Amino acid sequence: MRRFVRLGLPLLVLVVLIIGAFLLVQNKRQELANAPEYGGDPRPVTVTRAEKGDLRLTWDYLAVVEPRTEADVAPRVRAEVEEVRVDEGASVSPGDVLVRLDSAETRHRLREVKARISEARAELSGNRATIRALEESWRFWRDERERDKSLAAKGSLSQSRAEKTAQKAAEVRGNLESAREKSNAIQSRIQALEQQKETVETQLGYYTLKSPISGAVAERRVDSGDMASPSGTLLRIQTTDQLKLAFDVPQKDLPGVSQGQNCTFSVDGHKRSASISLMHPSLNKARMMRAEVRLRDDAGQGLDPGAYVPITVILNTLRDATLVPRSSLIPSPEGQKHVFAVRNGRLEPHAVEVLGTDGDRAAVSGIDPGVSVVENTFLGWARLSSGEKVEAVR
Repeated sequence: MRRFVRLGLPLLVLVVLIIGAFLLVQNKRQELANAPEYGGDPRPVTVTRAEKGDLRLTWDYLAVVEPRTEADVAPRVRAEVEEVRVDEGASVSPGDVLVRLDSAETRHRLREVKARISEARAELSGNRATIRALEESWRFWRDERERDKSLAAKGSLSQSRAEKTAQKAAEVRGNLESAREKSNAIQSRIQALEQQKETVETQLGYYTLKSPISGAVAERRVDSGDMASPSGTLLRIQTTDQLKLAFDVPQKDLPGVSQGQNCTFSVDGHKRSASISLMHPSLNKARMMRAEVRLRDDAGQGLDPGAYVPITVILNTLRDATLVPRSSLIPSPEGQKHVFAVRNGRLEPHAVEVLGTDGDRAAVSGIDPGVSVVENTFLGWARLSSGEKVEAVR
């Protein structure tokens, strides 16, 4: 009897559990059969039609407005600032005097050199007079030498007298050659002094700083009485009528950006176009390459140096592409994009490949033009599911 109880009791429990599970499943089926159809209340979604058209592929950057030409005014000598003739904002032209430095010592050296040149020229003038006198004397004693030589040969004059005349002629000839050599030496000294004078005059010009370009004084860093040195900039001059846009291109973008590409930017709501004029030959410390867009005079109107301007580089144009709003693209965990199409009032997911974007539009493959796609929903993408009933709102 006990053995029967031990074997029958577990069996009885198992039978009861099976019957209970069967009744529970039947009850659940009945509830599901009586429940309203899923999605009975369609979810409202905003839809738009995929359309066929052209799309410009672009990259956007932030450019800074810079003067096309900029010049730092710095001295070549160390000296005290005597006078600053311009202030920030002043308009200047090439050759305008901007700063004067104390040049008293250099002017004194110049006066000394000029005085030595005057002395040398006076000495040269006196020596030339001596040469002229010696040339006359030499002609006289040369003739006397020839005459006495002829008379001595005829016996009309003693040989000793003829020799003395020849010695005197040789002495005068030697003095003449010496005087000529002295003149050459004086002339060489004058040439050296003239070169020294030119050098000092050039150095004197270093004490007057002039504007190298036409523009405006953008920065003034010096006042009268300050000590100026070649390592310090005193003024910065910038052109005001010629501007450029400069921006940095990340290394990863360099295969798509090159010199000569067209760009667009806006000034006061008006779009303007230009092209990349220069790509610097090397990357900076941030691993970016500097690009410059030199603007024509009319393209730079309304821009101020130092201002930031969004700029768009036009890479390419996709022709006859399928275009959808960028807001319709949904990322998947695998990184692929897809969109929800609406067919017969239900959502139908489509995997797409993004060919390019421009603003709020994207060119895709994987869906045909004319198909209605969900642009956004009132409750967000997380609430959408494939096959769900929706109400299209345009």
